[in-house]
Amino acid sequence: FPIMGKGVVALLAATAGSFFALGAYYQHSEVIRNIQHLEQRNPHAYFIRRKLYDLLSIFSVRATSVELSDEKLNRKHKLAGILKYGFPSMSEISLNETFDFVTSFDRRNSAIQWMCERVNSTTRMNNERPSSNFSQSEASRVFFLSNIKPFTKRGFNLAIWERLLRHVSDLSNKHGTVYVYTGSIYLPRELKSGSWFMEYQSENNSMVAVPTHFFKVLVVDPIFESDSPPYAEAYVMPNSPMSDSTDIKTLLSDIRDIERSTGLRFFEGHDRNFIN
Repeated sequence: FPIMGKGVVALLAATAGSFFALGAYYQHSEVIRNIQHLEQRNPHAYFIRRKLYDLLSIFSVRATSVELSDEKLNRKHKLAGILKYGFPSMSEISLNETFDFVTSFDRRNSAIQWMCERVNSTTRMNNERPSSNFSQSEASRVFFLSNIKPFTKRGFNLAIWERLLRHVSDLSNKHGTVYVYTGSIYLPRELKSGSWFMEYQSENNSMVAVPTHFFKVLVVDPIFESDSPPYAEAYVMPNSPMSDSTDIKTLLSDIRDIERSTGLRFFEGHDRNFIN
Protein backbone atom coordinates (compact mmCIF):
# COMPACT_ATOMS: atom_id res chain seq x y z
CA PHE A 1 0.00 0.00 0.00
CA PRO A 2 2.75 2.52 0.79
CA ILE A 3 4.23 1.97 -2.67
CA MET A 4 0.81 2.44 -4.25
CA GLY A 5 0.28 5.57 -2.19
CA LYS A 6 3.52 7.04 -3.44
CA GLY A 7 2.46 6.34 -7.00
CA VAL A 8 -0.85 8.13 -6.51
CA VAL A 9 0.92 11.09 -4.95
CA ALA A 10 3.37 11.22 -7.84
CA LEU A 11 0.51 11.05 -10.34
CA LEU A 12 -1.37 13.81 -8.58
CA ALA A 13 1.78 15.93 -8.43
CA ALA A 14 2.45 15.40 -12.13
CA THR A 15 -1.17 16.24 -12.98
CA ALA A 16 -1.11 19.37 -10.82
CA GLY A 17 2.19 20.42 -12.37
CA SER A 18 0.82 19.92 -15.85
CA PHE A 19 -2.27 22.00 -15.13
CA PHE A 20 -0.11 24.68 -13.53
CA ALA A 21 2.20 24.81 -16.56
CA LEU A 22 -0.79 24.86 -18.93
CA GLY A 23 -2.42 27.66 -16.96
CA ALA A 24 0.83 29.59 -16.83
CA TYR A 25 1.23 29.17 -20.59
CA TYR A 26 -2.21 30.51 -21.39
CA GLN A 27 -1.75 33.31 -18.89
CA HIS A 28 1.53 34.22 -20.55
CA SER A 29 -0.18 34.10 -23.94
CA GLU A 30 -2.80 36.56 -22.72
CA VAL A 31 -0.07 38.80 -21.30
CA ILE A 32 1.77 38.64 -24.63
CA ARG A 33 -1.37 39.66 -26.53
CA ASN A 34 -1.92 42.57 -24.14
CA ILE A 35 1.70 43.67 -24.54
CA GLN A 36 1.39 43.51 -28.33
CA HIS A 37 -1.74 45.65 -28.25
CA LEU A 38 -0.16 48.08 -25.79
CA GLU A 39 3.05 48.51 -27.78
CA GLN A 40 1.00 49.34 -30.86
CA ARG A 41 -0.61 52.27 -29.06
CA ASN A 42 2.09 53.41 -26.64
CA PRO A 43 5.58 54.50 -27.82
CA HIS A 44 7.13 53.88 -24.41
CA ALA A 45 5.75 50.34 -24.27
CA TYR A 46 7.09 49.72 -27.77
CA PHE A 47 10.50 51.07 -26.75
CA ILE A 48 10.85 48.64 -23.80
CA ARG A 49 9.12 45.72 -25.50
CA ARG A 50 12.29 43.62 -25.65
CA LYS A 51 12.68 43.85 -21.88
CA LEU A 52 9.04 42.87 -21.44
CA TYR A 53 9.45 39.87 -23.71
CA ASP A 54 12.67 38.87 -21.96
CA LEU A 55 10.64 38.45 -18.77
CA LEU A 56 8.48 35.94 -20.64
CA SER A 57 11.38 34.18 -22.36
CA ILE A 58 10.52 30.91 -20.61
CA PHE A 59 8.11 30.33 -23.49
CA SER A 60 10.57 31.55 -26.15
CA VAL A 61 8.69 34.77 -26.93
CA ARG A 62 10.52 37.02 -29.38
CA ALA A 63 10.23 40.78 -29.92
CA THR A 64 10.11 41.72 -33.57
CA SER A 65 10.07 44.88 -35.65
CA VAL A 66 7.17 43.63 -37.77
CA GLU A 67 4.07 45.77 -37.81
CA LEU A 68 1.39 44.01 -35.80
CA SER A 69 -2.26 44.34 -36.71
CA ASP A 70 -5.55 43.10 -35.32
CA GLU A 71 -8.27 43.91 -37.84
CA LYS A 72 -11.03 42.59 -35.60
CA LEU A 73 -10.09 45.04 -32.87
CA ASN A 74 -9.06 47.75 -35.33
CA ARG A 75 -5.78 48.25 -33.49
CA LYS A 76 -3.15 48.98 -36.08
CA HIS A 77 -0.05 50.97 -35.23
CA LYS A 78 2.84 52.12 -37.43
CA LEU A 79 5.55 52.59 -34.80
CA ALA A 80 7.26 49.29 -35.58
CA GLY A 81 7.36 50.11 -39.28
CA ILE A 82 8.50 53.72 -38.99
CA LEU A 83 11.00 53.26 -36.15
CA LYS A 84 12.48 50.01 -37.39
CA TYR A 85 15.94 51.29 -36.46
CA GLY A 86 15.08 52.61 -33.04
CA PHE A 87 14.28 55.73 -31.02
CA PRO A 88 17.06 58.36 -30.84
CA SER A 89 15.47 59.56 -27.57
CA MET A 90 12.23 59.13 -25.63
CA SER A 91 11.30 62.77 -24.99
CA GLU A 92 7.59 63.43 -25.68
CA ILE A 93 7.13 60.96 -28.51
CA SER A 94 4.15 61.57 -30.77
CA LEU A 95 2.83 59.60 -33.73
CA ASN A 96 1.05 61.36 -36.58
CA GLU A 97 -1.37 58.58 -37.51
CA THR A 98 -2.69 60.43 -40.56
CA PHE A 99 0.64 60.70 -42.36
CA ASP A 100 2.70 58.08 -40.50
CA PHE A 101 5.62 59.98 -39.05
CA VAL A 102 6.93 60.16 -35.50
CA THR A 103 8.23 63.24 -33.67
CA SER A 104 10.03 63.95 -30.42
CA PHE A 105 9.45 67.36 -28.86
CA ASP A 106 12.26 69.17 -27.03
CA ARG A 107 10.47 71.13 -24.32
CA ARG A 108 13.64 72.92 -23.24
CA ASN A 109 14.12 74.49 -26.69
CA SER A 110 10.41 74.54 -27.60
CA ALA A 111 11.10 72.76 -30.87
CA ILE A 112 10.99 69.39 -32.58
CA GLN A 113 14.07 67.50 -31.42
CA TRP A 114 13.78 64.92 -34.18
CA MET A 115 11.27 63.36 -36.49
CA CYS A 116 11.33 60.04 -38.31
CA GLU A 117 9.61 58.99 -41.51
CA ARG A 118 9.72 55.99 -43.79
CA VAL A 119 10.08 56.95 -47.43
CA ASN A 120 9.06 54.48 -50.12
CA SER A 121 6.77 54.38 -53.15
CA THR A 122 3.71 54.16 -50.89
CA THR A 123 4.53 57.23 -48.86
CA ARG A 124 5.62 59.25 -51.89
CA MET A 125 2.50 58.48 -53.90
CA ASN A 126 -0.21 57.63 -51.45
CA ASN A 127 -3.50 57.39 -53.33
CA GLU A 128 -5.39 55.74 -50.49
CA ARG A 129 -6.43 59.08 -49.02
CA PRO A 130 -8.06 61.05 -51.87
CA SER A 131 -9.11 63.79 -49.44
CA SER A 132 -5.51 64.53 -48.48
CA ASN A 133 -3.67 67.50 -49.97
CA PHE A 134 -0.25 65.95 -49.31
CA SER A 135 1.38 62.59 -49.67
CA GLN A 136 2.65 61.15 -46.41
CA SER A 137 6.25 62.10 -47.10
CA GLU A 138 5.37 65.61 -48.28
CA ALA A 139 3.25 66.17 -45.19
CA SER A 140 6.05 65.22 -42.81
CA ARG A 141 8.47 67.55 -44.58
CA VAL A 142 6.02 70.44 -44.57
CA PHE A 143 5.43 69.78 -40.88
CA PHE A 144 9.14 69.97 -40.08
CA LEU A 145 9.74 73.07 -42.19
CA SER A 146 6.78 74.83 -40.58
CA ASN A 147 8.30 74.16 -37.16
CA ILE A 148 11.77 75.43 -38.04
CA LYS A 149 10.54 78.39 -40.13
CA PRO A 150 10.94 80.95 -37.29
CA PHE A 151 14.62 79.95 -37.05
CA THR A 152 15.58 80.05 -40.74
CA LYS A 153 15.76 83.82 -41.21
CA ARG A 154 19.55 83.76 -41.00
CA GLY A 155 20.04 82.54 -44.55
CA PHE A 156 19.00 78.89 -44.43
CA ASN A 157 19.22 77.69 -48.04
CA LEU A 158 15.94 75.99 -48.94
CA ALA A 159 17.20 75.15 -52.44
CA ILE A 160 19.96 72.93 -51.03
CA TRP A 161 17.51 71.43 -48.55
CA GLU A 162 15.21 70.51 -51.43
CA ARG A 163 18.13 68.84 -53.23
CA LEU A 164 18.74 66.79 -50.12
CA LEU A 165 15.07 65.75 -50.11
CA ARG A 166 15.32 64.74 -53.77
CA HIS A 167 18.39 62.67 -52.88
CA VAL A 168 16.26 60.78 -50.35
CA SER A 169 13.61 60.11 -53.02
CA ASP A 170 16.28 58.95 -55.48
CA LEU A 171 17.65 56.50 -52.89
CA SER A 172 14.13 55.22 -52.31
CA ASN A 173 13.54 54.76 -56.06
CA LYS A 174 16.80 52.85 -56.36
CA HIS A 175 16.76 50.73 -53.22
CA GLY A 176 13.16 50.56 -52.00
CA THR A 177 12.90 52.08 -48.52
CA VAL A 178 14.73 54.87 -46.69
CA TYR A 179 14.21 55.63 -43.00
CA VAL A 180 14.84 59.33 -42.42
CA TYR A 181 15.62 61.01 -39.10
CA THR A 182 15.55 64.82 -39.27
CA GLY A 183 16.33 67.21 -36.45
CA SER A 184 18.05 70.29 -35.06
CA ILE A 185 21.52 70.89 -33.64
CA TYR A 186 22.39 73.65 -31.17
CA LEU A 187 26.07 74.55 -31.04
CA PRO A 188 27.61 77.53 -29.23
CA ARG A 189 29.33 80.19 -31.31
CA GLU A 190 32.67 81.75 -30.52
CA LEU A 191 33.05 85.50 -30.09
CA LYS A 192 36.17 87.43 -31.05
CA SER A 193 36.88 87.76 -27.36
CA GLY A 194 37.22 83.98 -27.13
CA SER A 195 33.94 83.58 -25.25
CA TRP A 196 31.19 81.28 -26.41
CA PHE A 197 27.48 82.01 -26.62
CA MET A 198 24.19 80.38 -27.59
CA GLU A 199 21.80 82.47 -29.66
CA TYR A 200 18.20 82.87 -28.51
CA GLN A 201 15.20 84.65 -29.97
CA SER A 202 11.78 85.58 -28.69
CA GLU A 203 8.91 83.33 -29.78
CA ASN A 204 5.42 83.47 -28.23
CA ASN A 205 6.60 85.51 -25.23
CA SER A 206 9.42 83.09 -24.42
CA MET A 207 13.11 82.84 -25.27
CA VAL A 208 14.06 79.81 -27.36
CA ALA A 209 17.42 78.66 -28.66
CA VAL A 210 18.11 79.07 -32.38
CA PRO A 211 19.35 75.91 -34.15
CA THR A 212 22.78 76.39 -35.68
CA HIS A 213 22.44 73.31 -37.92
CA PHE A 214 19.91 70.77 -39.12
CA PHE A 215 20.66 67.11 -39.69
CA LYS A 216 19.34 64.18 -41.66
CA VAL A 217 20.29 60.61 -40.83
CA LEU A 218 19.29 58.17 -43.57
CA VAL A 219 19.08 54.40 -43.27
CA VAL A 220 18.81 52.82 -46.70
CA ASP A 221 17.06 49.46 -46.52
CA PRO A 222 17.68 47.87 -49.94
CA ILE A 223 14.58 45.69 -50.26
CA PHE A 224 15.11 45.49 -54.03
CA GLU A 225 18.46 43.78 -53.41
CA SER A 226 17.75 40.95 -50.98
CA ASP A 227 21.41 40.13 -50.38
CA SER A 228 22.46 43.73 -49.66
CA PRO A 229 22.74 44.94 -46.05
CA PRO A 230 21.33 48.31 -44.93
CA TYR A 231 23.65 51.28 -44.83
CA ALA A 232 23.48 54.74 -43.31
CA GLU A 233 24.29 58.25 -44.47
CA ALA A 234 24.24 61.45 -42.43
CA TYR A 235 24.09 65.09 -43.52
CA VAL A 236 24.46 68.29 -41.52
CA MET A 237 23.37 71.61 -43.00
CA PRO A 238 24.18 74.94 -41.35
CA ASN A 239 21.45 77.43 -40.57
CA SER A 240 23.37 80.17 -42.40
CA PRO A 241 23.85 81.41 -45.97
CA MET A 242 25.27 78.92 -48.47
CA SER A 243 25.91 79.04 -52.19
CA ASP A 244 23.17 77.46 -54.29
CA SER A 245 25.88 75.51 -56.12
CA THR A 246 26.96 73.69 -52.95
CA ASP A 247 27.30 69.96 -53.54
CA ILE A 248 25.30 68.02 -50.93
CA LYS A 249 28.20 65.57 -50.67
CA THR A 250 30.10 68.29 -48.83
CA LEU A 251 27.41 68.12 -46.14
CA LEU A 252 28.13 64.47 -45.33
CA SER A 253 28.82 63.95 -41.64
CA ASP A 254 29.72 61.24 -39.18
CA ILE A 255 26.65 60.01 -37.29
CA ARG A 256 28.75 59.88 -34.13
CA ASP A 257 29.43 63.61 -34.41
CA ILE A 258 25.68 64.26 -34.60
CA GLU A 259 25.17 62.09 -31.53
CA ARG A 260 27.84 64.01 -29.60
CA SER A 261 26.30 67.36 -30.59
CA THR A 262 22.69 66.44 -29.82
CA GLY A 263 22.86 63.82 -27.08
CA LEU A 264 20.77 61.51 -29.27
CA ARG A 265 21.60 57.85 -29.75
CA PHE A 266 20.74 56.35 -33.12
CA PHE A 267 20.05 52.67 -33.73
CA GLU A 268 19.82 51.88 -30.02
CA GLY A 269 19.51 48.13 -29.55
CA HIS A 270 20.62 47.40 -33.12
CA ASP A 271 23.85 46.23 -34.66
CA ARG A 272 25.64 49.46 -35.62
CA ASN A 273 28.07 47.80 -38.06
CA PHE A 274 26.27 49.34 -41.03
CA ILE A 275 27.24 52.86 -39.87
CA ASN A 276 29.93 54.17 -42.19
